[in-house]
Amino acid sequence: AVRRRPLPDGPADFTVADTDTFIISDRGATNTVTLPAPASCPGRILVIKTIQAFTVVSASANVIPRIGGAAGTAILAGTDGVWAVLVSNGTAWENMASN
Repeated sequence: AVRRRPLPDGPADFTVADTDTFIISDRGATNTVTLPAPASCPGRILVIKTIQAFTVVSASANVIPRIGGAAGTAILAGTDGVWAVLVSNGTAWENMASN
């Protein structure tokens, strides 16, 4: 399902639903995303992009950067048009591809 969330006048924070795969952030402020627990969905793929120049971060330090290393909260930089493909490895969300 494609969800354009949160809406421009919606809440800054949101939780990824079981039916979400593609998420488009269109909010003029930093978005905090609550991702599903990686252990509950190994192999699940999420694609997140922003069309505003604000960061998208995880509510938990469970996102491994594309270059590897320790899990943190960063998902997207504060640049409009950036995107990331996240895949659950059962322990964390791996950034497998991004721009």
